[in-house]
Amino acid sequence: MARHVPGTAVTVADLAEPALAAARQHAAANGVTLSVVRSDLYATFEPASFDVVTVHPPAVPYPADADWGLTQGMRIATNGGDDGSELVVRSIVEARPLLRPGGRLLLLLPRWSHLGKARAALAATYGTVQELARLAVEFFPVREGRPDAHLLAHVQRLAAEGSIEMSFEGTVPLSAVSVVEPRID
Repeated sequence: MARHVPGTAVTVADLAEPALAAARQHAAANGVTLSVVRSDLYATFEPASFDVVTVHPPAVPYPADADWGLTQGMRIATNGGDDGSELVVRSIVEARPLLRPGGRLLLLLPRWSHLGKARAALAATYGTVQELARLAVEFFPVREGRPDAHLLAHVQRLAAEGSIEMSFEGTVPLSAVSVVEPRID
């Protein structure tokens, strides 16, 4: 559960208006004051604007010629490019200039995104990186979408290469998500 600290400015940003409308609605229902901003990732913000940036970037692998059969909104919210890392890496690198000295990024990192690329971006961009939590989860696009053999083969290939972490023993593949905290030293 999130806890709002009085006097703390909270800004919510997203590219999708339905997500912004939901943020406004939930804030009003809970008596929380938010600044709600439409932005393509961090494009709207000035350098050194934040002490903490939290992000849950789209991270599902989508080959260029297919999608998981999710709704249009879910495709936008989940499409991380061919190996799932496109917006994960951008969110890591582009958050750094927004952080004030001593700032930190809280990143939800699904392990079905290319981990090597995420780890390289974290190491190159931040002084200290710590995994705060990890949870085993189902790879939801299989249960909620309409995957075909081509899509399943794509993620199986990424897993066999070691790019992503995924188990294919049950009817729904299993993976994990981590909360990672890079800090500016």
